[in-house]
Amino acid sequence: MRPLSNSILGWLLLAILYWVPLPLGSNRPLFWAINAGIVALLGLVYGASWLLSGKHLRITLRELGLMPWAFAALCLYLCVQIFVVSVTPPDTFLMMVRILTYGIFFFLVLQASHNPHRAERIRDLALVALTAYAVLALVLLRNGDTILGLEKTAYLGSATGTFINRNSFATFLAFGCVLAFAKLLQDLGSELSKHEELRHPWLHVALDALALVALSATLVATQSRMGVGAAIIGLAVIALLSLPKSMKLRAKAVLAMAAVAGAVAVVIALNSSVLLQRLVFTEQSWAERMELYRQVMELIGMRPITGFGGGSFGMAFQQIHHPPLGIDRTWDKAHNSYLTLLAELGLIAGLIVPLIVAAITWRLLAAWRMASWNLPVKVALGVIAVAASHAIVDFSLEIQGVTIWFLAFTACGTAQALYLASVPPDLTSDDEPD
Repeated sequence: MRPLSNSILGWLLLAILYWVPLPLGSNRPLFWAINAGIVALLGLVYGASWLLSGKHLRITLRELGLMPWAFAALCLYLCVQIFVVSVTPPDTFLMMVRILTYGIFFFLVLQASHNPHRAERIRDLALVALTAYAVLALVLLRNGDTILGLEKTAYLGSATGTFINRNSFATFLAFGCVLAFAKLLQDLGSELSKHEELRHPWLHVALDALALVALSATLVATQSRMGVGAAIIGLAVIALLSLPKSMKLRAKAVLAMAAVAGAVAVVIALNSSVLLQRLVFTEQSWAERMELYRQVMELIGMRPITGFGGGSFGMAFQQIHHPPLGIDRTWDKAHNSYLTLLAELGLIAGLIVPLIVAAITWRLLAAWRMASWNLPVKVALGVIAVAASHAIVDFSLEIQGVTIWFLAFTACGTAQALYLASVPPDLTSDDEPD
């Protein structure tokens, strides 16, 4: 029996990526269930086809080191929490469903993007989707300010696209800015261009620039302060990783980056009046946020080892919510994903996810030192910088439409890191079998 082709798998995974942001950022239990079913079915068909064929997977769990074991420990602990620890067992069960969905999806993207040319195709089509969502958001904002025709109940006047929360949508757009910027630098003459010959290079440059402008303009239109800040951090990481080793080429690269930065700055300046007004009140909102974090730390101190149960933050926080933190609203998010994990899972299990991301980052950095021209590796590092920084002050990675895209970028970069570790970087994968 012939196994399911990785090329077909790549197209199916792209379809999932195109879909997940559409229904309110997939931030509802119904969409969690639908997406879990789709990913599980795809994983089952793919795994069974390879098992029956007797062939080996492109990337095995063994190649991922301790990460699969850490992931399994997290899933096991969530099972324990459902029956023993959680103050809201149904929410913890739903979190376990999401975590399993993410694990399967990540592993499938690893298989599909091991081939560099397939990874490039996925990358290009991903940028098309991100840009399309950005343009759609501007259209919705200027034609009734709705979410696909549904009346908005919050963030009126801010671009939210198909998401409910502007900050989550801003993280999503920041991923796109990182990808567009990295691709633009590559097509302008980064080190990767020495390995590939582009047809009509200036057409590629123009398309990359248009995508970056559209994404940047929409990002500013979200009026998300930290969303813009996280994007700047991600772009700075890409700029640093893209500097050529040659001083002569580095000077040209810096000039190109300066030109790009200037163009993006113009776009921001023309669309940032409301965003600048919100920056004036940063000190006041930050004081409230710090009080929230202080009370979340109180919550963590009540159950430092066991936590209150995955997905249970909203219910658990009601136990200690008190003035001076505003009592006129419900705080169902900690607005800091790290604190959320510690409150829900405890100080031990709550560190598993950050440690897995740290391990992936270390592997990506090792691959970048080996082949600094590899675009998926650089993009993955830029995306991690965006997500890690924004997670300090918000909950974007708790929104499935954002998380799935984050996993796609990191898995694609990890797959290329593993490929580079096994194949000399000057070789291509034209003859690599599925």
